[in-house]
Amino acid sequence: MGTYKLLLDDDLGYDFTLIAIHTSLEAYHIAYLLNKNLKLKLSRTKKDLVLSKDGYTANFALFEYEDLQQYATYYFFNNKTKSKLKYASLGLFDKQSNDVISEFFINDLPKVDYLLKIYDDGCAFAKAKILKEINQIPQIVTAYSVNIEQLKTKQNLIFE
Repeated sequence: MGTYKLLLDDDLGYDFTLIAIHTSLEAYHIAYLLNKNLKLKLSRTKKDLVLSKDGYTANFALFEYEDLQQYATYYFFNNKTKSKLKYASLGLFDKQSNDVISEFFINDLPKVDYLLKIYDDGCAFAKAKILKEINQIPQIVTAYSVNIEQLKTKQNLIFE
């Protein structure tokens, strides 16, 4: 009898599109512009995306829309946030220090302000159309598709 090998494939299969957006506006304003121009209904979720590292947590605003007719789900979230580091006081009269640091949801993309994650049927024409429409919004500097396989911190993108 022959021997059999079972291979465990740990590839999660990142079957979504990730679009990077550069702008200086707030997340709610960009969500409004995306809703208006792409005919979406992005709304803020009750829970933010949370990353915990080295004793502090970073919260990232999350907007979501599920299009049942097109079988697509859209997630819009910021890539940059500011977190406060809190240190325990040493004595009765010592002041507590609150340092503010910038944290990124995807560390590989430090210059990207916002990310739009799209689960859909994989139609390349629809992705190109969405990118074209986003880039036509005057308040957005630029938007482009990100190659997910080249990201080192792509495991952060699995948050459903």
